Amino acid sequence: MSTTNYFERSVVQTKQFVRRYGLGLLFAANVFGAGSVYILSEAGSGFGFALLWVLPLALLAGLAMHEMSARLAAADRPLMVFIRDRIGETAAKPFAVFVAFIMHFWSVANYALAGAAFVYLTPLSNLYIGTIVVAALGLGLVELRLYDRIEGVISALVLAIFGSYLVIILGLDFPVGKVAGGFVPSLVSEVGYLTMVIALLGTTVYYPNFFIQTSMSGTKDWDVVSRYRRDHTLGLVAVIALSMAVMAVAALTVPSGELTLTDPGEPLASAIGPWALDVFVIAAGAASFTSATGTLFGAGFMLPQAYGHETRFGDYRFRRVVNVLIVLSVLLALALLAFTGFTPVTLAITMPAINGVIGLPITAVALYAAVTRYFDPSRLERAAFLAVVLVLFVGAALTAQDLAGTIAGYL
Repeated sequence: MSTTNYFERSVVQTKQFVRRYGLGLLFAANVFGAGSVYILSEAGSGFGFALLWVLPLALLAGLAMHEMSARLAAADRPLMVFIRDRIGETAAKPFAVFVAFIMHFWSVANYALAGAAFVYLTPLSNLYIGTIVVAALGLGLVELRLYDRIEGVISALVLAIFGSYLVIILGLDFPVGKVAGGFVPSLVSEVGYLTMVIALLGTTVYYPNFFIQTSMSGTKDWDVVSRYRRDHTLGLVAVIALSMAVMAVAALTVPSGELTLTDPGEPLASAIGPWALDVFVIAAGAASFTSATGTLFGAGFMLPQAYGHETRFGDYRFRRVVNVLIVLSVLLALALLAFTGFTPVTLAITMPAINGVIGLPITAVALYAAVTRYFDPSRLERAAFLAVVLVLFVGAALTAQDLAGTIAGYL
């Protein structure tokens, strides 16, 4: 086979892979943003391997919610359209604005941290300018307009992130017994433990993805649940495996205390080599950038649908909503960094917890109501779906007060 034919075949196979799994990789990119990098590192450094059990729970919850979401997607029933039909147009509009506002807190944190990574890796020394620069890149990504191109760009970044962390973990020896013990569920009274649990669930069971998935029928042109199931399962399993690796690395190498941008990477640089620190910052920055932009795609569908408009990926209404929220995210990030005690890292840890307490349980209820109205799940499926909803609500209720105190401490 000639070099030209081999190259052409590789290009075709890559396009087929992205077409088959690109949406799942977009979900993975949304999940594994700044919040995940630093929440996982904070969980590992503060609690060792003790919180590893939350990640399989998050995988099960994510698979259950994506199963509900995939059924809606295959039948071309966007979740926000269902909500609008149930609560009425008058109530749907402020509801969508509220959820989009809560959702955009992720982007506030992600653009701030991507800006910090940009400043670290370049001669630029001003965090505010760095944040503005990466947000401008996000605007450019949205203006690509064609979904296939965006899937390709984000898929490449996600695979690069996975590869970077794979390189990092290869140089470490893990205590097998302690790692295994971390998968045994436990609840302790230590300060911040429950908040960390809901932060992990909030950043892993990523509810903007459900608004995206249920709205993608016209773009992906899939009309069977199995295609969505195959796609999102790959993304979820990949990101949970990566999350376990990051938490375990932090438990082994990162000292407890408030994290800085480079703290999770500095022990790795000592153990593996100075280059590992740059690899970590590149991975964290790329993850933050992809998540900051991809998260808002959910709002790009949701807000026009709440106002009664049919929306496709990249159309005028979609881009207008996403671009406005990117600008709003940057303005709020700059204000929080300038006038409060928040840093990019503390924003990255706090914002997913806010979404886990507010946006996630609301979305879980809506998904359950939609799938039971439009379809006829078996009794076992109903029980499993309802159990996920209850777990998310109980977790939110248990940690709301502790989270409010944490936020007040930074303001």
